[in-house]
Amino acid sequence: MFWTWTLLALASLIPVTLLLDGAFPLFTVFWLVVPLLAVLRSRDPARVGFRRIALAELVKVTLLNLGALLLILLPLEAWAHTYRTLLEQVFAASRPDTTFGWLMRFPAPTGWLGIALFSGLVTIYGEELFFRGWLLQALKRRMAPWGAITVQAVLFTLPQAIAALLLPPLQGLLYALFYSWLAIGMVGGWAAHRTNSIWPSLIAATLCNLILTFFVR
Repeated sequence: MFWTWTLLALASLIPVTLLLDGAFPLFTVFWLVVPLLAVLRSRDPARVGFRRIALAELVKVTLLNLGALLLILLPLEAWAHTYRTLLEQVFAASRPDTTFGWLMRFPAPTGWLGIALFSGLVTIYGEELFFRGWLLQALKRRMAPWGAITVQAVLFTLPQAIAALLLPPLQGLLYALFYSWLAIGMVGGWAAHRTNSIWPSLIAATLCNLILTFFVR
């Protein structure tokens, strides 16, 4: 399943970019290729967090993860409108981001279905596979779990700073600190550490992205 999913995710990037007339997601290529090479070497998808967990544990940790994300981000968004401002920048671009371009190119419900499937199966999957999967598992072999969670969250925030630079200073700081580092990085890292799997953080991040996008649209 790992090989099929990851290779199909990579293969989808060019046709989807052409379909949406969007910006090619270079970072997503990197997020997918590094774990792919790691599994090619180790022959063990569990080393990048691609492992099954019991259904009860999946549901429990996913709900805890999603609940924490919404508890942090919805009140913050209602006050500072950070995500709304970021999406306004994305939608104003001539070549849209492939995650959100579905909403620009297709009416509802097709656009919402496109963003749900493409983000969950490709773009957010790539982020989770790299950061909460390959990177977190590699760091945990070298340091204590909370140190590993914190380091991967910081490293996850660094490329997110590109998006933060599109925002006014306060909103950029809030996006980097709360949206990226605390919510997705630390909370998602905790879920991935607890289960040694990317599934709770992947599902929670995908649902949170949809809820926030719906909330601000």
